[in-house]
Amino acid sequence: AELGRGLTMRTSSDKMHAENTTDVERLHSMLAAGELVHPYLNREHFKRADADSGNSDSPPTANFVDLSAAIALCCGADDEIRQQASGEPDEPELSDDNRRIICSSVEGQWIRRRRRLELAAEIGRGPVSEGAGYQRRHIVLILCDGMGNAILNRHLSNEGGEGSFFLRSNRPSRLRAVFPSTTPAALTSLATASWPGRHGMPGWNLRDKRGCDLPGNQGDGIHQPAQLLVLSDRIRDARSGDLASAAGFQCWDDVFVEEPWARKLAIDPQSSRGSRRRMTYINAYNGDDYQDWAQGNTKPGSNGTDFSTWFIGSKGASSSSCGERRSLFETSKIGETSFETLGKPEGSAKAIEYFRQGIDAAIRSIREAERSGECTFVYLYTAHPDKHMHALGVEHGEVKEVVRGIEAEVARLWTVLGDRSSMLGDDARASGSPRLDAAVVVTADHGHVTVDADDMVRLPADIVDLLEYACIGVHGKGRHGYLHCRAGLRDLLRRRWRAVDVLRENFLLLTIEEAIDNGLYGPEPMRVRVRPRLGDFVAVSVGRRTLATPDELDLFAGAACRCQGSHGSLLAEEMEIPFICLTTDTE
Repeated sequence: AELGRGLTMRTSSDKMHAENTTDVERLHSMLAAGELVHPYLNREHFKRADADSGNSDSPPTANFVDLSAAIALCCGADDEIRQQASGEPDEPELSDDNRRIICSSVEGQWIRRRRRLELAAEIGRGPVSEGAGYQRRHIVLILCDGMGNAILNRHLSNEGGEGSFFLRSNRPSRLRAVFPSTTPAALTSLATASWPGRHGMPGWNLRDKRGCDLPGNQGDGIHQPAQLLVLSDRIRDARSGDLASAAGFQCWDDVFVEEPWARKLAIDPQSSRGSRRRMTYINAYNGDDYQDWAQGNTKPGSNGTDFSTWFIGSKGASSSSCGERRSLFETSKIGETSFETLGKPEGSAKAIEYFRQGIDAAIRSIREAERSGECTFVYLYTAHPDKHMHALGVEHGEVKEVVRGIEAEVARLWTVLGDRSSMLGDDARASGSPRLDAAVVVTADHGHVTVDADDMVRLPADIVDLLEYACIGVHGKGRHGYLHCRAGLRDLLRRRWRAVDVLRENFLLLTIEEAIDNGLYGPEPMRVRVRPRLGDFVAVSVGRRTLATPDELDLFAGAACRCQGSHGSLLAEEMEIPFICLTTDTE
């Protein structure tokens, strides 16, 4: 009977159009009101009276992807690495109604390009122009997982934040997170300088399948669908726990659609423009598959031990000129806080201790490079305060301890870089400058919100019956739930969804095409290889309500800590991230 009503509805195009556009209209209204934050379009874009004119009076805002591209530029990556051309033959067509939102005019493309060049010039000390060389001697990028602007404001504000090093230095309106505002999407954007719709990892546990089934399971290369888990020791199928290779994903290029810009530097350094830098990666996960891939390691399988290295080009090549040496990649592995300590003073103390190890490793790398006349790029990643907030919620006192500890260590790094004599000793006498020529950038991949047990939503059984896969979960996936429908049941799922008050009122149920057309996955068309991983719908939370699995609902209903930190949607708390850029130019 429900399917029959669907057939009847299709005879009324006006009614069908109204039904299909309701949540898109709500999306536009909430973006215009500032209740939700678009990855790169300002709210004025959605407030314009001439919304159908195809011209935007409001320039786009810089995004985490733009910062990633700026870093790639400063490290010598070629233009084609980080800015993919549109119009590839395998890209799906977009609806005419919304093409204006994501496919920019020539002017819009120029504005976005300008944003990247401006960021690169500020960080790398170079002109705002194409093909510029960036001469900044040392660039340090510090990414603190989950440390959005709202987290800084909550835990560092002290009489207007006057005493906070981070709040004084932050430009809170400069950057936005990608959508979904989650770690795999952001870190893969950082590695590739491309949007989630292009790089293939717009979320956790994305469902994909290799090969085509035939009757009787004939043919070679037939596999069950896999749930790709990349932020793990090995790239795995989260459904089975097996390596992804068992599901037919035999190499990194089967999993990641875009190539990391560091691989280009590693394979063909002669193609790179600008500076050649000593590249140092510091985190607790070096040696994992994902880190090897993102770092462009052409010799995977290293164990990520302290300062394991791989040289590109002539191993003995060295020069005082940043533009002449070959790239040297090295890693330093720091400790990670155990889950059992979270919520206890030991947990925050260990998180700060391990972050301090990372700062010390950065200082050592810069000191060694400075003495040998080399330029550096140092990337320090910490899983905090995200790890604490997932377990405790945003407001917990131990989260404050972690954030303040991170701030103190970054301030220490900047102080050390400002005292050339203390850092280098007798080697500092050759230069008249008291400071090293350095830039330190601090940012986050996303922010966080607290989700209480009462905010956790169970999918009704009559909706679950229509799904092959629901990519949901309280710690993030459920704030942008990807729903894979059983064949032919999309219209029925939409109607059943709208019949449930808690779903209709607290989520935007968008088809993936609607989300693409409205630019949520970036201003460029989504790649065909990425599209199947997202299913049929994305359920975007418009508040604290989050889709949880039955096991999670049972667990947190009786847990001592019934609140959990979460992220992944479009709230300002999730999308607005810091841009703290400390340079010797502004001293």
